[in-house]
Amino acid sequence: MGVSDAHDLTDDVVRTLEGIPAWRTAAAVRITPLPGGLTNRTFRVDADSQTFVARLAISGAEALGIDRRRERACALAASRAGVAPAVVHVRPEAGLMVTRYVPGRTLAPGEPASPDVVQRVVAAIRRYHALRPPAGARFSPTGTIAAYLRVARAGGIPLPADLPVLTSHLAKIANALEPAPRLAPCHNDLWGANLVDDGERVWIVDWEYAGTGDPYFDLATFAIYHAPDDAADAALLQAYFGEATPGGVARLQLMRLVAQMRDAAWYLAAQTLPQAPPGGRPDFMAAAEAHLARYREGLRDPRLPQWLLQARHG
Repeated sequence: MGVSDAHDLTDDVVRTLEGIPAWRTAAAVRITPLPGGLTNRTFRVDADSQTFVARLAISGAEALGIDRRRERACALAASRAGVAPAVVHVRPEAGLMVTRYVPGRTLAPGEPASPDVVQRVVAAIRRYHALRPPAGARFSPTGTIAAYLRVARAGGIPLPADLPVLTSHLAKIANALEPAPRLAPCHNDLWGANLVDDGERVWIVDWEYAGTGDPYFDLATFAIYHAPDDAADAALLQAYFGEATPGGVARLQLMRLVAQMRDAAWYLAAQTLPQAPPGGRPDFMAAAEAHLARYREGLRDPRLPQWLLQARHG
């Protein structure tokens, strides 16, 4: 196998990628680092006439609740359902996953999703939500938040002074959201960077946080980045359920708050990672503060008491 364009890669990456069976006998292999990825190093691999994506986890990512074996099971199920790119090779103990490359574009953070994109996203997540839940893979957003805050606290990361108030509100929201109307296999990280739109369908990638949970959390993780107003939320619910009922609107609005807090806690905990993400360490504290600011803003919404009642009884 001849490897080209490897001058920007470390020796350990080249050795790992050279041993992948999918291209071990290829006459020519071109490895190109891809941008993005906060807990992984990602590469496009062109092997003769075939193209793949290889992803290697960075050190310490398991502290963020990533279970590579659970990820493998969920990614395989999603690929068999035509929701995720085909999985070609996995080595969970090494944090290595190789999938087929799918062309398309991703949504930038904060980019409003067009109606056509919303329909394609909903078609993909509905297909995955309809699968049989994987055994032993329950995902709790509020439990995840608590775990992230413990990691941040243990790592000496400064936490917001009003954290007790924020978490007390979170407990009330969680109480209103229980029990879930139904549990389903969920991705739990559906922001635009993990959605590849080829113009006909949306492919979902990066299944690190996947597990059985509330489908409304999937909708909320998409909404906080790509549904900028009430009308966009209603359109998202309409696309998924065929209607936007008061109870559904209330549940989505509360889940948006949970999703904001989850992402804030993730950025707080991620500051403890011993290895910087590819391209250097972003300003995780600024990102955490941005999500916290939106969470606080949501708590001040005068409709919050009504949403708590409607979600509980709707």
